[in-house]
Amino acid sequence: MGRIQAGRSHQGWCAVLCLLVSYLLWVWLLKALGVMLPTLQEQFATQTWLAGWMLSIITAVICVTGIFARPLEVMFGTRTVVTVGGFIFGVSMIIASFSTSIVMLTSILALAAGPALSVVNILTRALLGRCFTTNYGSVVGIGTAGGAVGMITVGPFTQLLLDTYGWRGALLILGGLTTYLGVCGALLRSASTDETNDSYQPVSTGANEEPQVGSSSAEETGNLKKSSRLSAFKDAFSAQMKHFGFSVCFKFSFWITAVPFICSRFASDQWMIYYVSQAEAKGFSPYDAVTFTTAGGVGNVISRILLGCFVDKGLLKLRPVIALVITLSALAILITPWVNSYWLMMTTSVIYCGGFGAEASLNDLYTRELLGPDLLACAFAWMELATAILSFSLGFFPGWMYDQTGSFDWAFFILGCITALSLMALLMEWVQARCKSKQTAISTPN
Repeated sequence: MGRIQAGRSHQGWCAVLCLLVSYLLWVWLLKALGVMLPTLQEQFATQTWLAGWMLSIITAVICVTGIFARPLEVMFGTRTVVTVGGFIFGVSMIIASFSTSIVMLTSILALAAGPALSVVNILTRALLGRCFTTNYGSVVGIGTAGGAVGMITVGPFTQLLLDTYGWRGALLILGGLTTYLGVCGALLRSASTDETNDSYQPVSTGANEEPQVGSSSAEETGNLKKSSRLSAFKDAFSAQMKHFGFSVCFKFSFWITAVPFICSRFASDQWMIYYVSQAEAKGFSPYDAVTFTTAGGVGNVISRILLGCFVDKGLLKLRPVIALVITLSALAILITPWVNSYWLMMTTSVIYCGGFGAEASLNDLYTRELLGPDLLACAFAWMELATAILSFSLGFFPGWMYDQTGSFDWAFFILGCITALSLMALLMEWVQARCKSKQTAISTPN
């Protein structure tokens, strides 16, 4: 499928597999907890907004810990980090099934499952950008389609497990299945994927050289040794901090691609957490609700793969397609207060899921085009951190609005407004391009 950098074919397709499985399990975690939300609320005798906020905290921690992805990759290599992270994720879900309170459940999943899943997802996305030189959009569409597969499968499967084994048994079985992410990580090459020269090189301090007799005093020699040790420590600390890639946040192009990612990601996470509860609040059965999400998953996988291929082949331009899918997904969720029939719920679910799914995969192409492949890991990590801040701040409000009004309609309307804000970033890039073209025209002599 297209030309791949020499010697990286096996690595690239293993990275596609890891990305597909990581997205699948990400949706399994969030959507399974969303399906269990009414049960968890009843089991732990808590309000809707508190239970929903606890689940939002899990998504926030998943995002905030992504900044450690690049340093861990430099220290241990992609294969080790992905393999260990995959097993930690599965084991944490198994342990969470023994929770006795909503706080305990949230703490286990946030502190163990969240960081493992975030780091694995970021490293495999960045690895894809380095391995594939052509047909990148198609490959990203295939890899991120794991999220769509998760939406198709996890709703009915979780509901079946919930009815058969209860929420503890459902989490236990899902945890056992998610350990396969560690097996996928073991398929990657042992060496670090980047093999760059930015690893820390110790500074020569001349410690092995004998000081000449009479050239300096013992006190001066001791001061020089202390100074050299301090300098070496500073150099090592500076080299490690550089791996976090904070400097990417000072690039205007980073925020152009970060705003659509943050808005779409936050809205889609809230949608996955609260959609089943929202459908039940409108009078639909739990099985109707998971049917809607399954249909949405079908639209999601089709839009990801098809639009990625169309952009790769040059049949569609990247920026107009991103603007289109953002508009469609925003409209689909904005009209939630007026959608009450079965087929309208089905249709809006397909349109919204197809829109945010395509936008998520196309945004990776957008980021690679604006920042280049070398900055992908750092850029994705800081985008995740910004999303975490939004989830910590506003993750409770859909449940809180339901507790106040008895309906999720206007909470979903607000999520649609947040999704539409993504268009402002594309408008800013267009304005910037126009300004640059005018300046070039003025500076160019006749």
